[in-house]
Amino acid sequence: MNKVTINGKEYEIPEVDFDAICELEEKGVDLLSADAKHPKLAITLRGIVAWIMNAPEKTASAEIMGHIQNGGNIIDILNAITEAMQDSGFFGQKKTASVSQMPQDHQKPKKPKNNNKNRNVAKTTNPSPTS
Repeated sequence: MNKVTINGKEYEIPEVDFDAICELEEKGVDLLSADAKHPKLAITLRGIVAWIMNAPEKTASAEIMGHIQNGGNIIDILNAITEAMQDSGFFGQKKTASVSQMPQDHQKPKKPKNNNKNRNVAKTTNPSPTS
């Protein structure tokens, strides 16, 4: 079982399974669709710490602030959480099992570009003489 120390108190990090993912989403943490461009790090950290502590988000925020004010750093907390996620059955499977593509990952085949430079040029025809 993974552990994390926050503000001088040691907590066991519960197994990160599907139920845990749902509980975390209820706390505003979206692990499945977080991306590097918009990670919402503070909200994610507070939600995960609240989940680990089984406490309200306000309590988690106070503990995180106390941790920082007492010389701790957020990186240690994040590393412990990341390690627990990698060891979990839910996220840990990504390391060993082949991951099939999700439906949203499939893209329509791209059509080849039409290099016809004259495509916007109107075709002219000789008008036939009218009698």
